[in-house]
Amino acid sequence: MPGIKNKPYPFTDDLKLNLQSAAGISLGLFLFLLFFQPLDPPVSEFNKKLLILAGFGVIHLLLLTGCRIVVPSVLPNLFQTEKWTIKKEAVLHLLFLILNSVAFAFYARYVGKIGVNFHIAVNIVLISAASVAVLAIVTEYKFLKTKLQSIMAQNQDIDAKEPDADTLNGIEFESENQSERFFLFPEQIILIKSAGNYIEIIYKQNEKVSRRMVRNTLAYAEQLLTQYPFLIRCHRSTVVNIHCIQKVNKTSEGLKLDLLDYSRAVNVSRQYVLKVKEALEQPQ
Repeated sequence: MPGIKNKPYPFTDDLKLNLQSAAGISLGLFLFLLFFQPLDPPVSEFNKKLLILAGFGVIHLLLLTGCRIVVPSVLPNLFQTEKWTIKKEAVLHLLFLILNSVAFAFYARYVGKIGVNFHIAVNIVLISAASVAVLAIVTEYKFLKTKLQSIMAQNQDIDAKEPDADTLNGIEFESENQSERFFLFPEQIILIKSAGNYIEIIYKQNEKVSRRMVRNTLAYAEQLLTQYPFLIRCHRSTVVNIHCIQKVNKTSEGLKLDLLDYSRAVNVSRQYVLKVKEALEQPQ
């Protein structure tokens, strides 16, 4: 799919993690070269061979540190977490692969005195690619771990608030079979959409936009929201928070709403146009 490459992907700017990853992968690379000898220096003395192989690890460590730590700190505008994408992450990995392969080839030829033929060149590229793969796995693991911790913390926060929903003047959404409950403050809600047998609640919590599916109807949700006049129905399948409306656009298809923290335009049905306009003129 063409949109995948532009999908947001957080840049790992954790200094400790980057240093640990760079050092660990470089050490693993040195041990791999030592035991499997895909790049075997033509020297008889073991200490000299050990020193040459250690040089590959040092080069790898310097380049990886430069790409993941030094350059992002010098050019922070290019490595903003909120603007980082899968495409940019892939380009950064490719850049490191090329730099590392070229540096290894020159080092092997002029320092290690290793003849760089086709076989050696392939080994160098494969070693660099393996390093990139390990780094990608470490980065993805850290990303998933952080995301899981965030979800668990969010659920704990919600669970802690649920018993006091009435006193806190919040909203408790409940599934039709009463097996699931979900608590929110009305101000957190951006919009609620009908999605088949479910409603999709899009809300903001801790400066992050999240989604939650609850098995119930939009009519049920609308009944819960009657005491909150800033949450109004604008379409047969949508309830919107008027405080999140950034812009109202007139199109050939009718009115469309641009919302804060929500990328898609929201349609306004003709029967709800007057209601939306009145709500915007007299915000609650």
